[in-house]
Amino acid sequence: MDPLCRQSSEYLLINNREFLSKVRDDEVPKMLFLSVNPNKVEEEAEGAVGSNSIFTDGDTLGVGSTHTTGDFKSEGGSDSIARLLQKFEKALEERSISPVRRELQLRLLKLSSVELCSTNSLSTLESNFSDESDQLSNDEEDILEFTEIFEMFNYSAPESIKSNFGNIIASKKIPVRADFGSVSKKTFFVYAENKIMMKVCNCLTPDDVFQMYEVLRVSKAVERDDIQDLLSQPVDLKALKSVAGLKDVAFYYLILNLMRKQMLNRLYTHKLSFIFHQIQQMNERTNTPNPDIDRVLSNLQRYPVASRPPGLCLIFIMLENRVGAPKDLAKVRELFEKVFMYDVFVKKDPTAEDVKIIVSKLKAARNKFYDSLMVWFMGHGDKTYLNVKDGQIHRRLDLIEPFTEIEWFVKKPKLFFIQACAAKRDRKRFSVSSVGDPKALSTQTDSVGWRASAGAQWQEKYAEYTDVSKVNSFADTLISYATMWYQYASRSDEGSLYVDTLVDQLREHGTRESIENVLRRVHYNVNTVGLMHNEQGQDVYWKQAPYFESSLQKEFIFPNTQKI
Repeated sequence: MDPLCRQSSEYLLINNREFLSKVRDDEVPKMLFLSVNPNKVEEEAEGAVGSNSIFTDGDTLGVGSTHTTGDFKSEGGSDSIARLLQKFEKALEERSISPVRRELQLRLLKLSSVELCSTNSLSTLESNFSDESDQLSNDEEDILEFTEIFEMFNYSAPESIKSNFGNIIASKKIPVRADFGSVSKKTFFVYAENKIMMKVCNCLTPDDVFQMYEVLRVSKAVERDDIQDLLSQPVDLKALKSVAGLKDVAFYYLILNLMRKQMLNRLYTHKLSFIFHQIQQMNERTNTPNPDIDRVLSNLQRYPVASRPPGLCLIFIMLENRVGAPKDLAKVRELFEKVFMYDVFVKKDPTAEDVKIIVSKLKAARNKFYDSLMVWFMGHGDKTYLNVKDGQIHRRLDLIEPFTEIEWFVKKPKLFFIQACAAKRDRKRFSVSSVGDPKALSTQTDSVGWRASAGAQWQEKYAEYTDVSKVNSFADTLISYATMWYQYASRSDEGSLYVDTLVDQLREHGTRESIENVLRRVHYNVNTVGLMHNEQGQDVYWKQAPYFESSLQKEFIFPNTQKI
């Protein structure tokens, strides 16, 4: 080895040892688990991921701008699940956290030796949708994750890693929001499902984790699943209680194995819920209830949304010939940007090509960290089409479907809110004479178990064919419409009834109730409002009826950003 290179490596080693000496034993397994990329678990199990894997925006592979100095390498991919499982297994066998701490030291040394091209310019959300897409290498993703992980535990990452973090943010056009105060406030690069699992683990006692293994050993419900290698792993209850961090090792070892065997992912958690239901029943029999288990089960019923920002909100709005539209935009933007803390991108008076370009840009790897996607369209329309600046787009084929097919949003909630009429021309509405002299708002309109929970017969027929590794791209989608088919959507100088009501109810209940419950409240309130519209010199009294269609598989509740 070159003497200069050896000196540099020794310097990194000393600095990293000094840094790691501050990290507590119980924090080490948490840090390593948080660094796992869940999307690679299945690929790595099949030997498909190598150390040179590159995230790309399409089918082509590119060469990353990183290289390492020195001889520090880890085996397999940059976040080798197989290697981490080996270290967890060894820690359980030795009843010691040392093998896991050595693995963190190796990861840190490897990342400290990465060299990146420097750049000084920060990116905005707008440039995300205007510049060419870029890719993230494994090393770059690891640097983003570990820098954030260290800050989650109130440690400042070594300077060599922090400087690379800033370079990646700039060069890969990852947007920075001024109201977060700094890049570090954007807890964005650690996968939400990992954060949720860490919260679950923090709720559990050593006895709870030991019981998880016992449930798997004694339950007949899991006999047909291949988990014998997991059950053969010795888990000593006394060691879990006495060795700091070993409880966490045992929990994450179980979770990673379930993920690797395609029994658990960010969406399908029913097998893990089964285990906790069994523990709950065991506690009831011994009269030792654990309220934390109830909270765990409640969290597993929801989509994992734990990042800041929690998602991306796209707003397409037609302003031409639509009085009140700017006020609708201001209300929606303020709610999502300031209250829910989403990244918000607005496209005013979009063309059909603008919509296609934005879909294309969202395929960039830098968008993979968002936990949810919100898409608003506010403009004129009819039952089938929505009006854009240069013509029309098909509601479903040109707006909804392209967004649902983006790889990064598979198994994540995708919500669409459409403020536009769905009217069929020349369709009659009831007039004022038919309802006496009602009080109405004058408006304009925008028109032109272990296994999946199921009964015994269903289980007998379908249980052997369940596959939780893949989902239909249109799954996990909700579409809220301002009005029913063949009906109009109201709008006045102050904005639209649908947007006003939806923003109001989301603000009041969005962080406490599921989106479906919130929308039912919207439907109720909108239907209580009488509306008046002048058509060809005649006052027409009418009422608006919003509705939604949903393929959501879990509860979606907007995160309370004060608690993230």
